[in-house]
Amino acid sequence: GGLAKKEPFKMIDSGAGLSDGTASFVSDSMSKLSNGRQLAIVAALGPRRVGKSALLNQVFGAKFDDEAEAGVWISPASNSKDILLVNPLPADVPDTDLTHKKLATLCASLADIIVLNAWHTGSGRPTAATVDTLSALFGEQLRQASDGGGVQRSLVLYAVHGAGAASESGAEAMRTQVEAIWAGLPKPPGLDSAKLADFFDFEFVHLPHFRAAGTEFKEAAARLRARLAADAAEGETECLIRDDYSKAIDVENFGVLAEQVWSDACADTDDGLAVTREQMRACYLASKALFDASAPFDRQVARWTNTVSRKRLVPGFGQAGKALYAGTLAQFDAGTASCEPGSKVVQGQRTKLVSHVKGDLTTLFNDQVRILQAEAVGKMRELLLLTVARQGSIQDWQVSNTQTSVERWFTQKLAELVVPELALNLVPVKAELSQRLSMFGSRFANSATLQVQALQHLQEKAKAGKQPKGPRGVGISYGLTGAVRTAGTGNLQSFASYANGPYNANFMLANDRDLPESAASTGVAPPTLRLQPKINFDVDL
Repeated sequence: GGLAKKEPFKMIDSGAGLSDGTASFVSDSMSKLSNGRQLAIVAALGPRRVGKSALLNQVFGAKFDDEAEAGVWISPASNSKDILLVNPLPADVPDTDLTHKKLATLCASLADIIVLNAWHTGSGRPTAATVDTLSALFGEQLRQASDGGGVQRSLVLYAVHGAGAASESGAEAMRTQVEAIWAGLPKPPGLDSAKLADFFDFEFVHLPHFRAAGTEFKEAAARLRARLAADAAEGETECLIRDDYSKAIDVENFGVLAEQVWSDACADTDDGLAVTREQMRACYLASKALFDASAPFDRQVARWTNTVSRKRLVPGFGQAGKALYAGTLAQFDAGTASCEPGSKVVQGQRTKLVSHVKGDLTTLFNDQVRILQAEAVGKMRELLLLTVARQGSIQDWQVSNTQTSVERWFTQKLAELVVPELALNLVPVKAELSQRLSMFGSRFANSATLQVQALQHLQEKAKAGKQPKGPRGVGISYGLTGAVRTAGTGNLQSFASYANGPYNANFMLANDRDLPESAASTGVAPPTLRLQPKINFDVDL
């Protein structure tokens, strides 16, 4: 099983430049984490061609190439969806921007587990390169702790390549030498008595040469793989990947944090690491606050989604959604209150939370609008059928009045669904309903349902011995009558009329102003143009 092997990505090039595509690579390749957000980061330090890349490939199913260009390469593990691998490949030239100190700073800040690769020496003493790497690792941890942010433990997996079988005395000798390197480091104020065990756990692994003893190397790598497996803790072997080593770096923040750490490492200023420590702390708090705020929000949304899936509206959704929105953001803000104001990491996580909350609430709103629209159409159908059942027929103005009544009801119910923070445009929603109701009303007037209802009404009236009555109600119509009368004896007369629903217009043209009877009633000749508006009320009881 496992995931498909992915080609490694060069996060930092040979000139110490950080790639702009780091964040997107990690986001794409680490999208299926077990807990949805936090990475388990394993970094490998050591010289080229010691078997460092071969060890990562055998243990984690990666595709690192030890002959690749100098830089820092990253890759997801193909046998674990939670592990991101960081593999610095130092330059072969002494004058390089990729110094041991910078690479160790990067790995100490990001990695939960650091695999320190070294050649076996006849004396058992570490090489100068290994001493430099350990000194940089130790110094980095001490500087990060000196700002008062506490101790962040890490595991160093000390892999000795080209060695024979490990012995208890050999491991103890190596541990003594590591302790000596720690003891020789200058300590920051307040950490004079700091112990190595307070900052690091060490595991010593002896590995055959990866080329000269390939089979034995693979067997040793398989044993190490078992100790790094997610289910190792359930068996007889203790799992080396543990929560107390975690830097709590999530997928979204990796790119930002890597950029900050590498920038500080390259700047090599006295206060840069303290800033990095605060940034790491902000990263952790923002990630935790996002998770803590999202969890109760997601549970409530799941309950509402279950209600809506049964074609039911959430009672008081507008006000309840507003309270949930405010409460979720307030919980996040409380969880990040101790971070520096304007923290990019905190702002990024808050923006992500706002997008998540608005997206889910908008989806619930739209789903309920569709339910409400269906209820509105059903309501209009019931009212129209009731009118037909009572009267035996229905007039256009009655359909129009019913639609207006239903639209008024819909607007009232829609207001109860609105969450103000979503700032949704309701005009298209209302327009869509109006169009649906108009189409339904038009089809209903010519539908088989109307014909059946009308026939049933007539049959019931006939059985009761009653003549069917006309439709009850009040109809209103509007009219405009106009006349143009010019001089003449009446030999020219013309009429025109127009009607559309409750609106009608009638106009007359005649040349009869000179006739005596035209002024008979008033004694004055009629005006050339005369307009008379009319309102007609038709009351049927």
